[in-house]
Amino acid sequence: MLDHLAEFERTAAELAAAFEAVPPTAVVPSCPGWTLADLALHVGAGERWAAAILLSSQRQRVPDVLRTTISWSDWYAGTSAALVAAIKAVDPEEPCWNFSPVQQFAGFWTRRRLHETAIHLVDALQAGAGPALAADPDTLVDGVIRPAVAADGVDEVFTVFLPRMLARGHPPAVTRQVGVRAVDTGDEWTLTPVAEGEPPRAERSVAMGEAVIEGTALELDLCLWKRLPAGVLTVTGDLRAAAGLLDARVTP
Repeated sequence: MLDHLAEFERTAAELAAAFEAVPPTAVVPSCPGWTLADLALHVGAGERWAAAILLSSQRQRVPDVLRTTISWSDWYAGTSAALVAAIKAVDPEEPCWNFSPVQQFAGFWTRRRLHETAIHLVDALQAGAGPALAADPDTLVDGVIRPAVAADGVDEVFTVFLPRMLARGHPPAVTRQVGVRAVDTGDEWTLTPVAEGEPPRAERSVAMGEAVIEGTALELDLCLWKRLPAGVLTVTGDLRAAAGLLDARVTP
């Protein structure tokens, strides 16, 4: 079973190191208009937000955070440490608000912040890389984001963000049955549309449908978060059915 807290602490340390190594004025290619300082502010504010929710169990406003006068690396290390302390102070089974229609328990936030941090680690590494490496996130994060973490990130997109994006008014991403397979971890999903206006049924089972999409767990995760072009994936079956998922807005 994946240890979300241990993986969060490891990933947050990698992100703090990236904030130390990359100039704060560096452009973040996958977040138009943002510098590395903007990215640090966004992620750090998110850690403080999640910590406040965990300690109160109630919905909280995202904090207004002033730009720091200390290094972004030190500031982010402090915010992530505060979140770790909040996670350890609350039983993961304790009822706690979150923005998802499922899993209204404190443990949701450990998983959520792990994957938020992992995706933004990719962003930070891209900001510090040359153009060639920035276009190849697989190379940048090889060995940094583990396959099991990426596979869990894919599952989070299917079970948390497909319902969330639909609730926010985005068109349904799954209108035909589609299978998804991570070729390195063996994880498989089948996404099946149900009633209009409801999120698709996401089953951890043998990938099947009008199209089956394959790639490594990291490739799948980064494609769903639009950090990697969908062309790196392999599609068997109806290309239009696959494109319905891959071209849709499935994450914020």
